Amino acid sequence: MQRLVEDLLTLSKLESAQNPLNEEFVDVPELVRSLFSDAQALSGGRHRFRLRADDSEGVRGNAEELRSALSNLISNAVRYTPEGGEIEVSWSKREGEPVFTVRDTGIGIEPHHVPRLTERFYRVDRSRSRSTGGTGLGLAIVKHVLSRHQAHLEIESEPGRGSTFSAIFPAARSLAQPAPHVRGGGRGGRSELAPD
Repeated sequence: MQRLVEDLLTLSKLESAQNPLNEEFVDVPELVRSLFSDAQALSGGRHRFRLRADDSEGVRGNAEELRSALSNLISNAVRYTPEGGEIEVSWSKREGEPVFTVRDTGIGIEPHHVPRLTERFYRVDRSRSRSTGGTGLGLAIVKHVLSRHQAHLEIESEPGRGSTFSAIFPAARSLAQPAPHVRGGGRGGRSELAPD
């Protein structure tokens, strides 16, 4: 119940016109590595994992919102992939656009469900959702976060073969890691790193 309330509050905040997007440089490769570690802990050794993260660039956006969205995609893969399955997480560029992808060898989704997956409370299988602990709001949150970043979600899935969820960001949001510069440091002085 607490997770449901938290997810409803998150959605309400994302939809509010009084909540403009606060943007900064988001180190997505570092974020992806952190989420990957969380996923391994959630799995408890039940799955095989692969990570591919291009270190060259992050994006301009809101770190808290992006953590919420990308975390939802990874935790779904863990919850819906049977023991012994494989989960691959990647951050790369596709035709100049930054792309976060989660691929799993899980149970897969029937094609007629795919267009509705980001609807609030939409359930492919209610009994399965209850057993995995989902609130039915995770992909709705993903959709809203990506929309606020002019990004979109692509879903490819085949029953019995697994699913691939890709968050695709516009090239205009791609940002190189800002280089810290040294400030101060005169004779006898001290140097400190300052963000740009």
